[in-house]
Amino acid sequence: MSITLARRALLGALALPALATPRARAEAAPFPSRPVRLIYPFAPGVGDGLARAVAEAARETLGQPIVVENKPGANTMIGAEAAARAAKDGYTLGWVATSTLALNPHFYPNITYQPADFAPLTLVYRAPVAFAAAADVPGGELAGTLAWLKNNPGQPFGSVGNGSTPHLVMEMLQGRTGLRMVNVAYRGEQAALADLMTGRIPFYAGSLNTLLPHMENRRFRVLALSAPERLAATPEVPTFRELGHPDLVLRYWHGICAPAGTPPEVQRILADALRKAVRSEMVRQRATPDMTLDPLTLEEFARLIRTDHESYGRLIRERNISVG
Repeated sequence: MSITLARRALLGALALPALATPRARAEAAPFPSRPVRLIYPFAPGVGDGLARAVAEAARETLGQPIVVENKPGANTMIGAEAAARAAKDGYTLGWVATSTLALNPHFYPNITYQPADFAPLTLVYRAPVAFAAAADVPGGELAGTLAWLKNNPGQPFGSVGNGSTPHLVMEMLQGRTGLRMVNVAYRGEQAALADLMTGRIPFYAGSLNTLLPHMENRRFRVLALSAPERLAATPEVPTFRELGHPDLVLRYWHGICAPAGTPPEVQRILADALRKAVRSEMVRQRATPDMTLDPLTLEEFARLIRTDHESYGRLIRERNISVG
């Protein structure tokens, strides 16, 4: 080899580490090194204040912003599909609900994702379903009202839709008591509440938070909650469990997932930051009185999704429930 060729080879060898340095540095950059996207599957204003509070609180731990992107539609399925199909690098997350992972896979045969497409990070909150009766419905408390319902079958109750958690709570109540009621699906809870307070519909099953601002006007009475115990916000309202229906402890929940296949260490970093955020004062201030903030670990949240998916599936099959 000539001196000139040898010199070129040596210079080339010396240059390789320098050329590789930027790439090596990029690969070694700690996660996260850029903003994270959180896909929120509801329209702006539909509870996304809590999601934004979680994102802002998590920023303090991650050192990078979490940008909330609203992607509503198809009962959370549009946003869920976008999150499930995102790159498995931890930079795109999905806000999920009971309907997203525990209910929709049973109702929609052409659904484009399954619970296995997600890596659970943490639960954010759970909330119970409230069962309320219009003021002029006979029976008084729950036991008397159920007795009246047995003698007056086919009574309607308003909910946010077929296949919703409130609908399923009422289906479970009917299955356990032999009642026969009819679900009337509304586009929103405010419309159902308006009809309840004016007596156009005798019963309502849905969010307690929707009822709270109107409970003092006595145009309806809240008969029971599907919570494991009474809530501090409504200590006067009993639970189904304490009134003799121990199986009726069903709460809807919201949480955050990453796409399945996201590296385990990245999942841990995100989960730790998000759980810390859920415990923060910023998030507590944005939570509504019916919410129980419950930042489960990855394993606990995965177990909840699996258990609810299986138990709701059995109920849907037993009661032959459809969304059509």
